[in-house]
Amino acid sequence: MHPLHRKLRHVPATALPALVASLTLLGSIALPTSAASAYDLRLRSWGLNTSGQLGDGTKTQRLTPTSVVGLSGAELNSVAAGGTGGSAGSGFGLALLANGTVESWGKNDKGQLGNGATSATDEWAVPSLVAGLGGVDAVAAGGSHALALLKDGTVKAWGLNDKGQLGDGTTTNANLPVVVAGLEDVKAIAAGDTFSMALLKDGTVKTWGNNDKGQLGITAKAAKSTDPVPAPAPATRATAVQVPELTTVKGITAGASHALALLADGSVMSWGLNENGQLGDDTATTKTPAVNNNKPYPVPVLELKNVTALAAGASHSVALLQDRTLRAWGNNTNGQVGDGTLTQRNTSVPVPGVTGVTGIASGASHNLAVLADGTVQAWGLNDKGQLGDGTTTQRPTPVQVLAKSGSVSMVAAPSSGSFSLAR
Repeated sequence: MHPLHRKLRHVPATALPALVASLTLLGSIALPTSAASAYDLRLRSWGLNTSGQLGDGTKTQRLTPTSVVGLSGAELNSVAAGGTGGSAGSGFGLALLANGTVESWGKNDKGQLGNGATSATDEWAVPSLVAGLGGVDAVAAGGSHALALLKDGTVKAWGLNDKGQLGDGTTTNANLPVVVAGLEDVKAIAAGDTFSMALLKDGTVKTWGNNDKGQLGITAKAAKSTDPVPAPAPATRATAVQVPELTTVKGITAGASHALALLADGSVMSWGLNENGQLGDDTATTKTPAVNNNKPYPVPVLELKNVTALAAGASHSVALLQDRTLRAWGNNTNGQVGDGTLTQRNTSVPVPGVTGVTGIASGASHNLAVLADGTVQAWGLNDKGQLGDGTTTQRPTPVQVLAKSGSVSMVAAPSSGSFSLAR
């Protein structure tokens, strides 16, 4: 690794042009075969880059994969992507290194990079270390906050905390990691736009943060199935609380404002916002006459079994099945369900033409699937190039991301954002 990479990680985006130019020049020199192979293994990114969330030292939108500065596959254990969407959306990335430390890049106006800095104009276009953090097993990224699961089963958080999404008992933003109160024996974490989740080793789930759409899943069910769905309460929660009636969970995923839990028997429960059928229970707020079908407690996702992994975007959901095929449901305005139509799906449908899937990720309105051969397929909204196929044309069925090689093993995308990461 060139020594400039490490120096670059501590330079704000506004000071980068000359250094990036020198790196570009160095990269154009003929490299030995071993160096070229290392280049192929680097973390890649594409799509929206208004905040430096692609980590390539620029703020230039990319329609095909570019390299995140200085991060190679050999040192990466996992990646996560956070941020918000829209034409002027922001974003940030996290990389968990093999040595248990975490690097971050992109928008930092709420302290979501965890490097001790906070400014409305603070953007880091290349990775830098999250301060004082080690022994990390997993990372997750929300709209403007982040989580880290430590090897001892505890969780730390940083960034925006206006809804209590950091779980430290306050609503004070933190630009350095703070301890999530009352959590231990955690084995997995997930972050939505303004809420957070933890899966405990005993198969139960705890949530905290914003609950305006019932995304914490902690509201008691109505006494009768014919009674109206109760309003979510409380509105926010600044410390973790257990989701009732979930005891055999083996995986969790957070969309922007909805949540999914994979059970030990391969079935799935969901809760939270349901305006576009993203809960998969065959109801949706947009039905006529308009009825509030958000669910502030877990409900079964219908017509779904043998699930091994889940992903969720702003208002759609995706499931990876045991046979390595996919099913999806929810909002399909931009083809994000992937069934070749733009028809909303209130229950899951197959995603045709993609098999041998080993990993999935969902952005606000797009999806990524890693195949067994190490290539990546993408579909859905593509206005910012988030599909990585060299165009800005939305795709209602999967297309191949234009990658340098077929060596991808992990993907990430922000549930409220419009960019992609792959390694």
